[in-house]
Amino acid sequence: MWILIALAILGTAFAGFVIYESYQASHMLVKKPAIYLYPIEDSFVNVHLGINGKIIKDIPKYKNGWNVFVTKDGLIENKYDYLFYEVQLRKIVVPNSGWVVKYDDLENWFDVNLIKLGLNEKEKNQFKEYWLEELPKSNYYEIKLFEESFLKKNMDLIIFPQPDTIIRLNFYFKPLDKEVDIQETTITTPEREGFTVVEWGGVLDNLALPLN
Repeated sequence: MWILIALAILGTAFAGFVIYESYQASHMLVKKPAIYLYPIEDSFVNVHLGINGKIIKDIPKYKNGWNVFVTKDGLIENKYDYLFYEVQLRKIVVPNSGWVVKYDDLENWFDVNLIKLGLNEKEKNQFKEYWLEELPKSNYYEIKLFEESFLKKNMDLIIFPQPDTIIRLNFYFKPLDKEVDIQETTITTPEREGFTVVEWGGVLDNLALPLN
C-alpha cells in the first residue's frame, strides 16, 4: 500500500507563495537533505533523484543513482545512517505559512516539533546537530516547510522497492531582526508504516543575512 505523507502548507496559487528564480535561487542551496531508509527486511534499495538543478555534494557517490544494501534498522552499506546530498535548484517556491521562532528557542522548538512532524529521536538529534550549528545568530527565524508538490517537481525521490511511507521535511529558514506575523502551519503527525523513508534538509535564505 502506497502511503505518501505530504506535509502540505495551505496557500492559493501565487498569492500563497514567494518564488525565487535564477540569481536568487542560486544563492540558496538545499543543504544536507539526509535520506533515511527503513526496509521491512535487510535488502537492496535503489534511489534516484529528480533534480531541477544540479547536485553539489553526495555521500556515498551518487553516479546515476544509489543502489545500496540496507538493514531493516536503517544501516546503509554497513556504514551510513543516511544518504546525503546537496543541490542547487533553478527555482525556490516558499509558502506563506509557517512559524516565527526566537533564536534562543530554536533547540526547544526542534525538540517538540520535529517529533510531531514524524522524525524519531535519532533523526531529530542529527537534524539538530547540523542545523543549530548552521543557522547564524539572529533575533528570530522564519521557518517554513516546502510543499510536497514543490519537492515532486524539483527534488523528486524515485525509490524501488516502493516505500509504504515517505516523510519529507525540507525547511526554509529566514533570519529576522524582529518578530513578524504569519499564518501558522497546522501539524499532522504521520504514521510510520511498512517500508519507511524519511528525509530532512533545508534552505538558509542567504539573501536575508546582513552584509558584513
